Amino acid sequence: MSIATATFSIKDFRFRMNESSAFDKDQKLSADQECVRRLALGDVQAMEELILRWKRPLFAFFLRSLPNFADAEDLTQKTFVRLYGSVSRYQPKAKFSTWLFTIARNLLIDELKRRKRRPQEVELEDFSSFGSTEGTTKREWEEVLSVEIEKLPENHRSALLLRIQQEWSYREIADLMNASESSVKTWIHRARLALRQALNDFRK
Repeated sequence: MSIATATFSIKDFRFRMNESSAFDKDQKLSADQECVRRLALGDVQAMEELILRWKRPLFAFFLRSLPNFADAEDLTQKTFVRLYGSVSRYQPKAKFSTWLFTIARNLLIDELKRRKRRPQEVELEDFSSFGSTEGTTKREWEEVLSVEIEKLPENHRSALLLRIQQEWSYREIADLMNASESSVKTWIHRARLALRQALNDFRK
C-alpha cells in the first residue's frame, strides 16, 4: 500500500475525547486547530481531515530516516494514533504543525534507537546538483548519501530534513526542537558541510 492511497482506519482510534478547556470559544483557530477542537468533542470526521492533510508530509519525513516504505507508513499511522490520544492536552497557542512533528520526531528517535537501522536510500534534493560521476551509478551515489546522513547527529539530521524537505523556517524548527534559532542554523550549516565534504571526497 502506497501513502498516496493509504487510508488509516478510524476504528484504530477507539476512544472518545471530551471537550478541551484549552479552547476559548472566541479564539480564532486555524483549520487544523479547528479540527483538533472538533476531535476533542468526538468528531471522527475531523480526524479523517487531519489524516488526509498531513499523511504525505509525515510519510515523507519518516522515509528519509527509515529503511523502507512499510516502516515509514507504520510510524505515520502511529503518529496519528498518538495525536488522537493526546488531543485533549493540546494547547491552541502552539502551532499545530509544530505539535504534530514533535510527536513524529519523538517516535522516530525511539524507533531509530530501537532498531538502529540505516536511513532510507533517498536522495536529498538539496544535494542533487552533485550528480553522478563517471563510473558511478545513481544507486551508488544515493548509498553514499544515505550512509553519511546516518552519521549526522540526530539534531543535525532532523533540523536539516525539516528545513529542506518540509521547508520550515528556522524559528519553527527551533520551536519544535526546543532550541535557539542560532543553534538550529549552526546544526544545519554543519550538516550541509559534512554531507558536502563526504560527497566531494567520494568524487575524488
